[in-house]
Amino acid sequence: MIANTSNHFSEMFHRFHFQALNTNVDIMIWAESQEIAVIERLAVEWFRDTELRFCRNYPQSELNHLNTLSGERCKVSDQMMEILALTETYRKATHNTYNPLVSSSLDSDLHLSLDSDTKSVRLPEDSTLELQSIVQNWILLRLADMFQHRMKLKQGLLRVGESYKVWGRPVDSFDPWVIGIKKPGQTTGLLATATLSEGAIATCTTQDTESNFWNQCTVAGMDPVECGIWAQAIAKLGSEKGLSLIAQHAAYCEVLSIDEHNKLHYYGDKASIGSKWNEMNVDYYH
Repeated sequence: MIANTSNHFSEMFHRFHFQALNTNVDIMIWAESQEIAVIERLAVEWFRDTELRFCRNYPQSELNHLNTLSGERCKVSDQMMEILALTETYRKATHNTYNPLVSSSLDSDLHLSLDSDTKSVRLPEDSTLELQSIVQNWILLRLADMFQHRMKLKQGLLRVGESYKVWGRPVDSFDPWVIGIKKPGQTTGLLATATLSEGAIATCTTQDTESNFWNQCTVAGMDPVECGIWAQAIAKLGSEKGLSLIAQHAAYCEVLSIDEHNKLHYYGDKASIGSKWNEMNVDYYH
């Protein structure tokens, strides 16, 4: 699909949509027409290579290889080492609320043994890694870096699931990117809109099976990995505990969180309300 019209330099918005990493992927890039075939091919190849390395759906993936050899020390690729180092950083920052390790044991201190010198890792015995959520946000970070900084593409929006990375639409020059945040458990109706010139935003929604209440958290910042991890952690912990924790570790993030009473909590700069955050009714300010 093509959005917007061409200018005299033959630049325009081009949009690609496809399925990858078990979710929807949308890419909107401002570029010259002759660049589009290369951009689309690079994007599809990045997602294909990421799936082949990190997805459990592929029997020969590096992730499945690691899970098969839990308890043993294994050499890993640079990409896997980068992901696993990030998981350990955020496991510690979230006080183990985010932990990609799954085990049938009752051990609450599951963690990876990483050796950056030998590029190797050991999983605890009888444990497996689940990396889908962090990988979805990591590929946004890496692909945006390639498009924005190496290929010098002036404007772009990348979306994987409910995570976004955008750049290149400053408020004083263009209409900024406007991202709608849906109400939890509903297919229509917006909780709020986020207006961004550059940055990242991620939403995590969970449902309590016993109480039937929805927990939802949206985190905005610059790094999609950071936003995605904290959205997941706060949705799991709840607004009170989660916002207290993010205040200690993510000073530049802003948060919208819905609690079990369907009340909206806002954490961030009050000056952002009405400029960055719109069309929302906040119940509690933090």
